[in-house]
Amino acid sequence: MIRAGALALLAAGPASASVEESEAARCAALWSGYAAYAEVSAYLDTGDAAAQAAKWRDLAAAETGDAAAVDAYIAREARERASMLDAYIYSRDRQSREVFERAMARCE
Repeated sequence: MIRAGALALLAAGPASASVEESEAARCAALWSGYAAYAEVSAYLDTGDAAAQAAKWRDLAAAETGDAAAVDAYIAREARERASMLDAYIYSRDRQSREVFERAMARCE
C-alpha cells in the first residue's frame, strides 16, 4: 500500500531531485539492504522487504527522472544498510540500532 506521504513525493513537482537528496531512494536502499541481509540472517524474515524496496525504487525513479542513477545508488548504498543492520543485530551497536529505527520509521 502506498501511503499519502509517498504519493506527495510525486506530486511535489517535476522530476528533478537529485538521487542523493531523494528520501525515496534512501528508503529503497534501506529496504534493499534489509532484504539482502534477511536472506542470510537467522533472525530476520524477508516478509515484504523486496516489495517495499521496489515500491520506493519506483517512487525515487519517478521523483528524480533517472532510473539508472537510482539503481546505481541503491546498489551502492544497500550494502551499507545491510552492514548497519549487522552491527545492530550481532554487535548490539546502539548507534546503528537508533539510526536503523529512525530510518525504518521514515520508510514504512
